[in-house]
Amino acid sequence: MSRARQRAFDTRAKIIDAAERIFLLRGATRTSLDDIAKEAGMTRGTMHGHFKNKQSVLHAMLESSSLPLGPFSIEPCSSDGDPLGLLRTDLHRCLRDVLQNARTRSLYGIVFTACENASETAQLCERIHMAGIHAQAQIEAALSCAVAVSQLSEDFDTRQAAAFIHGTLSGSLRKCLTMSPRTNIDAEIDQIAEAAFLCIDVIDNHISKSISSGHAAG
Repeated sequence: MSRARQRAFDTRAKIIDAAERIFLLRGATRTSLDDIAKEAGMTRGTMHGHFKNKQSVLHAMLESSSLPLGPFSIEPCSSDGDPLGLLRTDLHRCLRDVLQNARTRSLYGIVFTACENASETAQLCERIHMAGIHAQAQIEAALSCAVAVSQLSEDFDTRQAAAFIHGTLSGSLRKCLTMSPRTNIDAEIDQIAEAAFLCIDVIDNHISKSISSGHAAG
């Protein structure tokens, strides 16, 4: 790499680091390019030489981290083995990956709590929304695999359960990101995961009781 190219790379990285700090502190919509340039210790002209607007800064910041916009994206399920247990393990890992890593926690804090739904960040907000829809669909597919291997009743409402699980995980994560990390983060992660999966037992037990009542009435 040439010296000029290395300098440009270093300057870009410095801008991204500064943007991450100030976005987390102020929020994306309340931060200007001038604010980012000042935080990075450079002129507005230098800043514009690399990024034309905040949207491009946000995109570069997220791309440099290689993090998925949907923190609860999981691998495709399989109807073999223990799909329900694997789903629990995967989502527990997703929570742990976000909450136990300082940089990851910081970045998702920007995405979920600092990027308000304003016109200048609308594209990013839409990408986040679509990532959430995709993650919920992946959870629903995993629950369908569990139904296929009789881990759940054949009448189990996988769509309703997936919406509850993803909503509980996402809501709890957003709340955690607005607070200082707790001392016992492992216990907090366990509590969130258990709360998210509570609906599975409730729905499945309700179906079982309905079936039993039907048989008794017959």
